[in-house]
Amino acid sequence: MYSHSIQGLQAEISYRQERIKRDYGRPLWFSRKPAKPVTQKPCLPAVQVRHAM
Repeated sequence: MYSHSIQGLQAEISYRQERIKRDYGRPLWFSRKPAKPVTQKPCLPAVQVRHAM
């Protein structure tokens, strides 16, 4: 059978997953920032400018 305990295997798996995240993860300055909320401009009909005279 297996010579390793379940707790030992789980600890090894979690350690290796954390190591992979740490080694291959992006640095903080490359992390995606949340998108800025887009302010919608009011939809008004185009008004043509006419000179006074």
